[in-house]
Amino acid sequence: MASYSADSSKQGRRLPLRALTCMVAAALLAGVAGCASQGKPPSKASVPASDIKVYQTTDLLRNQYTLIEHVWIDSWRSNVSFPSFKAEADGIDAMKRAASNAGANALIHVICLDTRSKSSQSLQLNCYGDAIRVN
Repeated sequence: MASYSADSSKQGRRLPLRALTCMVAAALLAGVAGCASQGKPPSKASVPASDIKVYQTTDLLRNQYTLIEHVWIDSWRSNVSFPSFKAEADGIDAMKRAASNAGANALIHVICLDTRSKSSQSLQLNCYGDAIRVN
């Protein structure tokens, strides 16, 4: 009835491969376009670290501030190393500097935890918090 040549069978295989290639290319293009369309990050108007205010969790409502970053947690470096401190004041001062560098004017949800595995070890504190811009 109908005879198929070797060329027609190859074309049948190429079509799905071409479609798959086009779909992968479209997905990559959409991903790149999505990354580019996120807009500009908030302005990093520098506030001196000494002027960074530390709020308690209950001091502000969520609509009264904008989250800039989770200090030290948003970085890939937190998977490898994390700063530790000998005193809570040192940890909070370092967090204020990080918040200032990120363009925040305050910190909220600040906590420093003792991470020693034995009480006989020297004090080792890990401090966490959110850098925010108060509206």
